[in-house]
Amino acid sequence: MWKGLSASGNNWMSVSANHNSAEESQPQPAHFPVLRQHPTGVFQYIVNYTWTFIRGFWPILAGAAVSDNIRAYGEWIGLAVLAIACLSALLQYWKFTYQVTEEALVIRRGVLERERITIAFERIQVVNLEQSIWQRAFGVMSIKVDTAGTSGAEVEIAALKVQHAKALKSILSSGGAKVLRDQENEVSEPVSDSTQLIAISWSRLFKVGLTQNHLRSALIALGSVVALAEPLEGILTNWLSDVPMYTWLLLKFLWVLLIPFFTIGVVVIGMLVSLIGAVLRYYKLQVSVQAEGLELSGGLLKKFEFKIPLHKVQMLEGSSGVLQRLIGFETFRIHQARAQSEAAQGGVSMAIPGLEWDHAERINAILFPPVSGEAEEIRPHKMLLIRMLIFRSALILPLLVWGYGWMQIVGGIWGVWLSMAAIKQYHAVQLTVYEEQLCMRTGWLRKKHIRTELRKAQRVVLTESWLMRRRSLAHARIYTAAGPVAVRYIPKKTATKLRDISLYKAEATNRPWM
Repeated sequence: MWKGLSASGNNWMSVSANHNSAEESQPQPAHFPVLRQHPTGVFQYIVNYTWTFIRGFWPILAGAAVSDNIRAYGEWIGLAVLAIACLSALLQYWKFTYQVTEEALVIRRGVLERERITIAFERIQVVNLEQSIWQRAFGVMSIKVDTAGTSGAEVEIAALKVQHAKALKSILSSGGAKVLRDQENEVSEPVSDSTQLIAISWSRLFKVGLTQNHLRSALIALGSVVALAEPLEGILTNWLSDVPMYTWLLLKFLWVLLIPFFTIGVVVIGMLVSLIGAVLRYYKLQVSVQAEGLELSGGLLKKFEFKIPLHKVQMLEGSSGVLQRLIGFETFRIHQARAQSEAAQGGVSMAIPGLEWDHAERINAILFPPVSGEAEEIRPHKMLLIRMLIFRSALILPLLVWGYGWMQIVGGIWGVWLSMAAIKQYHAVQLTVYEEQLCMRTGWLRKKHIRTELRKAQRVVLTESWLMRRRSLAHARIYTAAGPVAVRYIPKKTATKLRDISLYKAEATNRPWM
């Protein structure tokens, strides 16, 4: 399978198979070939470096765009940036090597500062394959390996041949213990039993697009139009100058009648952008379960393949908006371990949109054992509602006190809305504690529920203010490797009991969880 991966010839599996004597010493790194990426990885590095430069210096670039003196040298500046990106990409490609040993993946990279990264197979959380349009033309893929020690991908190999990338993914996902057959004959893809759980059809993909955030999509589309219109200002000015004056006068009188058409146009644009985005992201989305774990694949412009062992799933998050609930489905996100157990720290997650009730039940049944025993429901004290009402009243108080006329009317309507939303959100907060699991529900217009196992708790933190101590209340935060599950303003006795149960389950289990 690894034939042709490097000019050095022998594949590492054959070397490992021949090294079968128990009395022999541990294999030295030289026994395993040091491999390089496909040369097309240089293009990926050029794109990455260019995008990093634009993202890091966009305020300077925006200022340069309006300066005539600097804009005159724009071509030379662009060529200089491209030359620096190309040189950096070539050096990065030349200094990047990887090595697959019996126990770990070893990465060596860096130009001015050399870096060696050793990733043990059992510490790997997710192996992700991606293939963009230009990679498809060359028959290569990029592979990302994530552990719990970083907020994103630990390492990325920018370009490998498709069969080599999938073979490496199989080895990394199986913990390095999988023995590949037919070592003498090259096999394009490992064979494993797989059961398909979900396959998003065109009708469901259409529903997913219809239930996206159309306002955000419309604003993005309008922003793009404005950005494109500015360079064409001269052409637009000449074109609009030919419009007769009586037409402008007529539009001034009819602008109120045009508001509904403008609103409908914004909605239509938002829906089209959402539909296009859903097709590009979730085209041919499939979810399957294998002996090695859960796998997600799909995408149009950029194909992707996620794979995560079942026991390394830390949290299952479901969310649904008003439109999604009307159609009858919700979006699920499967979380693995983050770099830190804080919600602000990002981690690799697998998003599955458009799940109906039966599909959601199948995902829950695979990722979590059936619930057993009595369920205890924990709800927050009314102090949470009082706090929410006080803070929201402080937002509209300036409008009601210092506003005039229509501002006071708008402030009053806004205040009623915020108060009603606070009451609805308060009643929606509920933590259900089963014998082995937790389920946290929040939200009103956009509902959200989080599910995790008690045995995967890393630590439990109880906090209380002086006012809460007087009422025997506390905040409880149960930290998992994927982030915290927090419930606020609950009785202190209940919070203490929840802490003790979580820590007991975490200490008593001997099942793998990472």
